[in-house]
Amino acid sequence: MKSIIVADDSSIIVNIVRKAFEGEYNILSATNGAEAIQLLKSNNLDEIVGMLLDINMPGVDGFAVLDYLKYNNLFNKIPVSIITGDDDMDVFSKAFEYPIIDMLKKPFSIDNVKRIVDKTISINDINSSNN
Repeated sequence: MKSIIVADDSSIIVNIVRKAFEGEYNILSATNGAEAIQLLKSNNLDEIVGMLLDINMPGVDGFAVLDYLKYNNLFNKIPVSIITGDDDMDVFSKAFEYPIIDMLKKPFSIDNVKRIVDKTISINDINSSNN
């Protein structure tokens, strides 16, 4: 079963995503950026179809994960969408300096999560068919 990484320090968010995709995808969760990077290092990247990444996490934040993906040329393998509760326009601007797919503002519904995950992983399908 293909996997989606959800990097968010809120267990509520992780559980919403897990419930939305139960039986469809394996949900790998991280509560901070360091754990997210470790998931990237320790899993078969061909099995990961996308990542939902919170920007504001304790310790290592989402921007550090974005930097890791950038410096390791992983954006073309793993499409990323941001989930955030932040209202700061500077955060939005900075996030879109990376080749992310989209940004979802908290709080959100299961339908919103499904829409953004479908959009995120469909980028992987497009990239695969172009190779």
